[in-house]
Amino acid sequence: MGLPYRRRRVSLVRNLWVYRRLVVLALILGLILWFVWANNAPVTVLLPFRLGTLESTTGLVILLSVMVGSLVTALGITLALAWRRMASGNRVPGPSAPSTLIRERPPADYGATASEGFTDSRWSRP
Repeated sequence: MGLPYRRRRVSLVRNLWVYRRLVVLALILGLILWFVWANNAPVTVLLPFRLGTLESTTGLVILLSVMVGSLVTALGITLALAWRRMASGNRVPGPSAPSTLIRERPPADYGATASEGFTDSRWSRP
């Protein structure tokens, strides 16, 4: 007797959808590689304050400047958000500042002192 189910055929569209992030990453990396290869003109970069010179290609210099700009932007946003949080007084509660959740909890011995069931209910009386 044969198997009760049929195996699905491999679909290229389904595989591309499953691995869509990997496909997009491969496309982006391929574009970056093409960008570096296409911009192959030699350039000399003079660093500020006479820190040195860098001889490279146009594509690599542009990619490096984009990466540095992204890092500086991420650092700036992080510092701005930290400054805004400190200025508004919304600090993260630590050990010295108890949160409202801790104050709303019942006491630790609540289970030992509480009565069992509903004593004042109409359906519990005969």
